[in-house]
Amino acid sequence: MFDDELPEFAVRGEAGIDLFERRPMDSQRRSRFRCLATLTPDGRLQEHSGTATPQAERLATLARALADDPLLAPLSLGDASAWPRAAAADDPLRLFLYLDFFRAWQVADLAGARLEAQLARDPGALPVDPGQLAGAITPVFDFNRLSRGLALARALVPLLRPLLAQPGGEERHEGIGFALRMLGDLCLRAGAPFEALTCFDTAVAAGDNPFRRRKAIEAARAAGDAEALRHHRAGYAARWKLPADLAETGDTE
Repeated sequence: MFDDELPEFAVRGEAGIDLFERRPMDSQRRSRFRCLATLTPDGRLQEHSGTATPQAERLATLARALADDPLLAPLSLGDASAWPRAAAADDPLRLFLYLDFFRAWQVADLAGARLEAQLARDPGALPVDPGQLAGAITPVFDFNRLSRGLALARALVPLLRPLLAQPGGEERHEGIGFALRMLGDLCLRAGAPFEALTCFDTAVAAGDNPFRRRKAIEAARAAGDAEALRHHRAGYAARWKLPADLAETGDTE
């Protein structure tokens, strides 16, 4: 239904205006959406890839335009008279893109709410198999659900740490590590660096790689934890060449 060249689109999120991209999944007859960046209330574009991209200014302009969008700004789900009409839009496909996004968001929200509810009912038990945990966390990450990510991080890390000390196979540990890396990213975006550092510490224990070590260093810097910063810099340098930006002395030392 959608033209593959449809641009990224903006949605008001928890920490500002989120910019999303749509990834068609033709084999499943649905789409996957992923948050690329957030325009914060102070006008700063926070790119979630961790690196600046040539499209940064275009994404920021797209986010700023949301408030003035004649198609979407008046939308109220409880008032049908305010619903946008595809027939009145310059680009009708844009409306259907948002409808597709809304459906996918609701499905992901139901899954995330179920995960939280299961943890609340039985705080000492994982709601899913550890090997499938990354699949349960991915929708929370893709839709940039900051509050939910922070709540899940606080609930899951104490349950996951003991599992890493048990023999369970690399595949199981890798799934845990990936899930924790996503939760750590959400905690950083939510302004909770201590929780993020805990996630990245545990993700490294599940499987060390340069990306996870980098995220742990970033979280240690944000948390002002000099000991963790030294530890993760040393861990990085012991296996890989330490990039210049990670070797710089920060305020914590």
